[in-house]
Amino acid sequence: MNHLQKINNSKPKRKPLLLKIAPDLTNSQLDDIIDIVASTKIDGIVATNTTIAREPLTYPKAEIEAIGMGGLSGKPLTKRSTEVIAYLKTKSNNAFPVIGVGGIHSPEDAIEKIKAGADLIQLYTGFIYEGPALIKNINKEIVKQNLL
Repeated sequence: MNHLQKINNSKPKRKPLLLKIAPDLTNSQLDDIIDIVASTKIDGIVATNTTIAREPLTYPKAEIEAIGMGGLSGKPLTKRSTEVIAYLKTKSNNAFPVIGVGGIHSPEDAIEKIKAGADLIQLYTGFIYEGPALIKNINKEIVKQNLL
């Protein structure tokens, strides 16, 4: 990461470098991530990527195994993603920006991420399943709750 920072900082217009992390990390590993951000001076964290955990799923085990071990996204990530955001923001004393992503399917999900400390939110699976109205509804709720 230091090599990337050196190259990035030598450019006339540097770009923000963010580290995207998995929801599967332990709190001890998240502490290591906080140390890495501090030592490398990267610009922030994207929390979280897809998960390999299958515990949140309610499908029969055989069906889950038949699908395979690819990354799982969407609603099963909602709770853990929010926990990771809150942990990073609290333990780092708000030392860096965190982009909250993972399981945002409603304005309420987005507000939870923001209240947990997310500086920005990013939509993927929720946008696919809920459509573009989700963005409008999230924005309305942010304004309604005066979270700008």
